[in-house]
Amino acid sequence: MSAFSSKVLVIGMDGLRFDRLIALDAPVLAGLMSSGAYGTSKLPYGEAGTPRTESPGEVVPKTPEPGDGGRVIRSRTDSGPGWSSIATGAWPDKHGVVDNGFASAQFAKYPDFLTRAKTARPHLTTSAFFSWAALAEHGAFGPSIDRRFVLDGYAVGWAEADAQVADAAERHLSEDDPDAVFVYLGDTDEVAHDLGPHCPEYAAALKAQDAYLGRLLDAIRARPAYPGERWTVLVTTDHGHVDEGGHGGTTDEERTVFVIVNRLGEDLGGRSLGAPRLVDVGPTALAVLGVALDPAWDLDGVPLEP
Repeated sequence: MSAFSSKVLVIGMDGLRFDRLIALDAPVLAGLMSSGAYGTSKLPYGEAGTPRTESPGEVVPKTPEPGDGGRVIRSRTDSGPGWSSIATGAWPDKHGVVDNGFASAQFAKYPDFLTRAKTARPHLTTSAFFSWAALAEHGAFGPSIDRRFVLDGYAVGWAEADAQVADAAERHLSEDDPDAVFVYLGDTDEVAHDLGPHCPEYAAALKAQDAYLGRLLDAIRARPAYPGERWTVLVTTDHGHVDEGGHGGTTDEERTVFVIVNRLGEDLGGRSLGAPRLVDVGPTALAVLGVALDPAWDLDGVPLEP
């Protein structure tokens, strides 16, 4: 039996286009990809012919499209559906979040992976840090999580809120003994809404978030208990952006998302994950923690095997 304690860190960077990530200088993310495994996929939803979301929390009207006889997910490519899918392991037609309003959320039936981990293994310590307060206010990450650090990026300013989130998460990783941690950073999305993802300001926001990620990884590696721990790090995003900024629709730029998986201290050689989906993130985190998926949960995601 392994003496290692398995732990997981999930980092979410809102509105991060993978092609821009590859093109821009983000050394920490590049390092995680080169020694880990990664891939992209396209969200199975988007609303054609409706206005694009122009701010991170804006709710705009939807125009439902007729069904094609199969499973049709009617949802905007927005942050609410994206992060809810990451949290729950289910797509919007199940968890109920189809835009940034969270009006029909079904988080009691489809709780987040931290809540599932805590329920299955009460001795685990779970924590979540985010600069988009809606994720806490609407229950995408539930109240049974042991430690929640919540800021309002609109009130504080997104860049400043992310900086404070990173500081709090870094202290937590250094001083406490968490088993499963989720950290959300939102400034890339805010900048893309204002100026598009091709501007210098977007590159600067990405580099800042990349540096925060580096600090979190350094904090993990500096833990006195680290030699006896086995950390898995996942990095993902909720949606992309059109070139002029905004999302909600059906273009490849809006629907393309990515997942990076890295086992700290192991070299996976930059392997391809194939087409990892947002709904696979939560099940992967649960698998790392030794929590078996119950078919009764009716999840869409499966654990990724890099």
